[in-house]
Amino acid sequence: MNMLDEYIKFEKNNISLFAKEVLADYYDEEIFAKLLNTYIENRYYNFYSDIDLNLEENIFDHLSKTLEKLVEGVDLDTKSKINEMYLLFNYILCFDEVNIINDKTLVRLLCDYRRELFSMNDTIFQSNISKFIDSTRKKREKFFDYFHTDDFYIKKYMTSKENVIDIELNHKIKFPKLYSEYAIDRVFSTGDINEDRLFVEYYLITNVIIRDIRACIYDNYYLIEFATSLFDNKEKYEKLLNVASDDCFKNQTVMKITYNDYVKHNGNVKDMIRDGFKFAILIRDDDVKEEDFLLLDIFEYIIVNKNSKYCNTSEKNDKIIIIE
Repeated sequence: MNMLDEYIKFEKNNISLFAKEVLADYYDEEIFAKLLNTYIENRYYNFYSDIDLNLEENIFDHLSKTLEKLVEGVDLDTKSKINEMYLLFNYILCFDEVNIINDKTLVRLLCDYRRELFSMNDTIFQSNISKFIDSTRKKREKFFDYFHTDDFYIKKYMTSKENVIDIELNHKIKFPKLYSEYAIDRVFSTGDINEDRLFVEYYLITNVIIRDIRACIYDNYYLIEFATSLFDNKEKYEKLLNVASDDCFKNQTVMKITYNDYVKHNGNVKDMIRDGFKFAILIRDDDVKEEDFLLLDIFEYIIVNKNSKYCNTSEKNDKIIIIE
């Protein structure tokens, strides 16, 4: 299951129900869906970010363009509905935690808005919307519970780039003392178990990405593991890619492979890059010459360890990342 895709569907449904509750007769499902798609593209995927605009300004900049298309050639009654659906996104930004205000304040603002829109006080609405906001928060917390595991956890390591974070999957599984740490590590990093642990890592990093998005953080990039042995197992390969296929996941993760693995599977890797996946290549000093780095331009990053001779070239080559 692609949990990022499921999460965004979950939030789209929350926002649609919120709009329907607030707008009543001013709500039109088909028209609102077009405004909501624009919102999702900018709030969750951050597709069209503009460095000169903050997130809220960017969202409304694109919503206003969608609004212009929607009101073109419609009657006055439909235009009025569309305008109200557009204006509601001021409150959706609070409901969706882009702008942080407490629930009581949001409910009061919504009641004031409804009083002006319908020229009436509605105590039933106040009760219903309060319950809905509280229920949505609890459902969201329950959604994050799906990611909980007592056996595995993710450890983060900083790299030479401030916003690029190296990820390592760790476990809390207790083994008999007769097994050495070396033996345990070897089991977890080779063969089928290494491939299977990627599913755990990808689910856990999905949780991290969702929490970043909720906090409106879009510029953290996570270096994650990838096993090129999966290219020989089509069923497992496609199953793993399904976990990673959402654009949010592709935007914020970079898959690590060694130079030798790339040489063996360069065709498969290039196919994945064409499909929107990002890769970083780990190189040793004797893998390539510095003048051949242009051949590695398809990679998002070139990873070297702190003792590499290439550390000195990181200032002139922005792709080079130094890790411990």
